Amino acid sequence: MNRVGGVGTINRNAGLNRNVNANLNRTVNRNINRNVNVNRNWNRAVNVNAIGVRPGWARPGWGVARPWNHGWYGGWATPSWGWWGASAAAWGVGTLATAAIINSAVDAAVASSQTVIVVPNTEYQLLFGTVQPTGTATVSFDVSADDNVFQLSADCQSGLLNGQQPDNAQEAELLNAACQVAFGTAS
Repeated sequence: MNRVGGVGTINRNAGLNRNVNANLNRTVNRNINRNVNVNRNWNRAVNVNAIGVRPGWARPGWGVARPWNHGWYGGWATPSWGWWGASAAAWGVGTLATAAIINSAVDAAVASSQTVIVVPNTEYQLLFGTVQPTGTATVSFDVSADDNVFQLSADCQSGLLNGQQPDNAQEAELLNAACQVAFGTAS
């Protein structure tokens, strides 16, 4: 501290000569799987618990253990949804995963105590135990995508996902898988 004219002054430059690394590492890991298509209108589920993903019907023999009307969904070469033909052509797909493929995935998951199946031809994971009919042709379910869990609904007769036509082939596969688990004939 220097005294000038009886008034104390402080050397304000003291300690400002610091070695500060201004080259902060601002690299953010952007290696995000861009193949997962998450519709921004999907609602996040806030609470997925063991009871919700392991209901009584999600066991060996799950097809007949479902306590609701089932067996009417599918059985067609192409879906009867009015939007399917043009959309499928635009997406470059001809068919959706068969009941046998979806049923086999659920059977394998049940046998190995898994709570999800990978939806065929997608990177979505269907929490098959959350599939719950909300009407005679509608269903609610949870799906894992992009490290988040979303609660969705489907109208299996009209082919709607959250009240809208699917935006792409992956969403159509998700709709198909949820409807097959809910209302399809199981092996």
